[in-house]
Amino acid sequence: FQSAQPESLLTIKKEPTGWVVIEAGGYPADLNRLSGFLRELSQLRVLERKTKKEQNHARLGVSDSLGPPARLVTMEPGDFSFIIGKNAGESGSFVRVKGNPQVYLTENIFDFEVGSDSWIDPVIIDVDPEAVQRIQISSSKRPTLSVFRDGDSSEFVLSDQPENSKLRYETILDGMARMLVNLRLIGVEKQTEVVLEDATETRFLLDSGETLIIKTQRIDGSHFLRLASDEKKRNWLYEISESSFQDLNKEMEDLLLSEGDTN
Repeated sequence: FQSAQPESLLTIKKEPTGWVVIEAGGYPADLNRLSGFLRELSQLRVLERKTKKEQNHARLGVSDSLGPPARLVTMEPGDFSFIIGKNAGESGSFVRVKGNPQVYLTENIFDFEVGSDSWIDPVIIDVDPEAVQRIQISSSKRPTLSVFRDGDSSEFVLSDQPENSKLRYETILDGMARMLVNLRLIGVEKQTEVVLEDATETRFLLDSGETLIIKTQRIDGSHFLRLASDEKKRNWLYEISESSFQDLNKEMEDLLLSEGDTN
């Protein structure tokens, strides 16, 4: 994909390991978005022929200069290229095959941005809460927090819970097991060695015996994550939302009723 915007080249390539976004350092592509685009393309239908006059191409957004909102799409092998131009209201988009002056109005509306962040897989990790057996949150700044699933009841228990204290609500520990459900990124950067010097380490023991190790740290107001135990993803530095960061950095006081709190 390419547009007239600076640094607008976007390349999605099928590697032996799957579809990746080249401009995002080879990070996995969003397969749902990619398959949706290819499905729309395979179902492309022409509603009517429009102009062949090159002087009208810019007005419809299909000129070779790729003036906004033109987007050039090249398919390989075969080096087949076409330009997607303006949307014509609800009726479709203007499209032209590169090298051919004929413009077509299609019944498909192609609405997408040419930018790597829009095409990478937004899900860092997705783990079934029922698979989580133990969670341990460790930081140099506070005592370690640990919860585990009781073998008899299968309910989560808070280790070292202070005497006479109560949980904020009954299911708050169950919520901790959902921290890895559809955990999403804001952005991602590839580094050979990702160093978070003062990170919180959150460990998840799964029923398979696997241990997931996640390191998080707030830097200059942003929130970063490293999936330290994943061989394929551990050299990526993820930016995550503040709410996801707070979940992975819970403290004992976050789980307990405070004095005078009746909720």
